[in-house]
Amino acid sequence: MASYDLDSLMEFAVRTASAAGALTLERFEKVAVEFKGDGSEVTEADRAAEEHVRAAIAEAFPEHGIFGEEGARAPARGGYRWIIDPIDGTRSFAAGVPLYGVLLALEHEGTPILGCAHFPALGDTVVAATGAGCWRGERRASVSECDQLSDARIVTSGLEYWRDWATPDGRAGFDALVTAGRFVRTWGDCFGYILVATGRAEILADPACGAVWDYAPVLPIVQEAGGRFTALDGSPVRAWSTALASNGRLHTAASSLWPTAAGDAALQVDFIRQRQES
Repeated sequence: MASYDLDSLMEFAVRTASAAGALTLERFEKVAVEFKGDGSEVTEADRAAEEHVRAAIAEAFPEHGIFGEEGARAPARGGYRWIIDPIDGTRSFAAGVPLYGVLLALEHEGTPILGCAHFPALGDTVVAATGAGCWRGERRASVSECDQLSDARIVTSGLEYWRDWATPDGRAGFDALVTAGRFVRTWGDCFGYILVATGRAEILADPACGAVWDYAPVLPIVQEAGGRFTALDGSPVRAWSTALASNGRLHTAASSLWPTAAGDAALQVDFIRQRQES
């Protein structure tokens, strides 16, 4: 099996995500929103960005697999597969809010080893690879040193998610986190994870992390920045589990605010658990 230089892989991810991001900017504040079968939003910009990434991967790494949110697929001839989320935060993008990102992950044998998050409207990019650190441009990125929950800056992806996706126990834990922390903002989706990884927030908590393209790209970023990313009860994050990303120092204190005896699934409503099982 081929092995790859991590710096070269990170450079490719940054270059490819940036080019795809430029395509989204051409359509920013000018696109109509469509709705997919599951009710989630999609735009023509999502499809154009994903097609660019798919073509770039197929040319550079024809033996690698591809799995994109908008349908891009290619089988892997080996252990490597790229995960594509062409626009993470489509609701923000469609509303003309610049807190959306182009996400790429590279898996090896099913484990995310590289993640890239590019924010076209902000001109900001963060990339990480296992063992190679987390980088924001030319500078090493790291989580904050905050070690008191009362000082924590907390982010979440949407209050309606806690209303619609969480059980009473799940909402009670979030309410306790809000009470314990310094302040809470809905700077969520991939942007919230990057705030944690770059030391601008301490905790991101969500009642569902989404599909593999939502969480796989940010997992190596948070970890290489020195943080932790698990489900709310501290178990490993997986597709449609709950989500808790932190600077690491506050992870145990934050996780303890949710009941753990019944397990992570007890914190979500039934239709989220059905997605987990599908």
